[in-house]
Amino acid sequence: MEKNIIELITPAFFILVVVEMLWAFLGKKPFYRYKDSVNSLSAGIYMQVFTVFIALGLTAIYASVYQRFSLITISGESWIAWALCYILADFFYYWYHRIAHEVNLFWASHVAHHQSEDYNFTVALRQGIFQNSFSLPFYLPLAVLGFPPYMFLLCIQVNFAYQFWIHTRGIPKLSILEYIWNTPSHHRVHHGRDPKYIDKNYAGTFIIWDRIFGSFKEEDEEPIYGVVKPMQTWSPIWSQIHYFQELFQLSRKTKSWKDKLAVWIKPPGWKPKDIGESVVPPEIDREKYRKFDTTIPKTLSVYTFLQFLFGLGASMVYIEFKKDLPMLEMIVLGFYILWTLWTIGAIFELKTAGMISELVRLASIAVLTNVYAFDFTKVAKLQHYLSTESILMLPFLMKVVAVTSFAVLGTFLITQKRFFSIKGYAAKTV
Repeated sequence: MEKNIIELITPAFFILVVVEMLWAFLGKKPFYRYKDSVNSLSAGIYMQVFTVFIALGLTAIYASVYQRFSLITISGESWIAWALCYILADFFYYWYHRIAHEVNLFWASHVAHHQSEDYNFTVALRQGIFQNSFSLPFYLPLAVLGFPPYMFLLCIQVNFAYQFWIHTRGIPKLSILEYIWNTPSHHRVHHGRDPKYIDKNYAGTFIIWDRIFGSFKEEDEEPIYGVVKPMQTWSPIWSQIHYFQELFQLSRKTKSWKDKLAVWIKPPGWKPKDIGESVVPPEIDREKYRKFDTTIPKTLSVYTFLQFLFGLGASMVYIEFKKDLPMLEMIVLGFYILWTLWTIGAIFELKTAGMISELVRLASIAVLTNVYAFDFTKVAKLQHYLSTESILMLPFLMKVVAVTSFAVLGTFLITQKRFFSIKGYAAKTV
């Protein structure tokens, strides 16, 4: 399979995001916030970029287990075999997902998906970059049972694709479908941080696993979304690694060697006794509750939106043509996509480091396109969309965009009088 299903239908995901966004806007429903949506999409793009470097290794591990330890060989010619593979993949996903909420080390790989305080289609694309690595061991029984790699890959991709549509506030309960299938109502519960909703409804496709294993909870009121300790940053990097850092700190601080290990395998919120009380999810005062947000000038809102569109376009090129790009071009493009998204998050917080980083990023693009001859003509598929002349113009267009952006941002910052500070604004919860 040249491309996986997720890559093939990613454009459809973005179209549905836009449709839901327009529907919410026209209906005056507060489902979307600009910075939160950009942050969620950035997490998804980070995951896609890193997946390029780890997917082959993970697939090779599954294939190796299949070749060495499979008890039988199951043919993909039978629809019964496909149905069984999908049901079992969903069953093992349930157990990975449950462990990912109940064991600190696994929660660290999954927490990025739950950090948004909104609930919409962009949250479906918000994923942890380490999640695939941590989930693979739970699927290896499929290899031992004899399901070949292509069946495993296709089934888990369909499973993940199914879960996109359940990340919405716009679809109510669905009558009898609620008894068997995972639905938006069930998954809203899963993303809730209300004490009664925490660690419930782990299902991927079939909610029956939760009903069988005692983790099911009906939605009786719309949840407050997010994690118990809400993130206070728009950094797509920190959102991926912060919980690992918290666990390292706990492990380092405790004097008990037993607890230094226990930190990693205990449930989220647990603390060694010599450090303090474990965190118990508090009840939320819905009248006083406020989501994390920051205020920035409209000029920077427009600027970051345009830069995000450039970054999003570059990520689509990366996903579509990554196998055809020369290695250096692929690495450079991936690096600049990640850098762009981090900088946008820093600008959302009006960080001086973010302003400096953005100017350096733009200047480096202008310099690189001058000193290195980027050759995209070797990407045969690109010629299906663009003429050779247009492809040859791409490095020049990159330089023009970078120089123009540098001039716009630099001029704006100069008008602030305090060059890297934004007069009259502060990054704060509003």
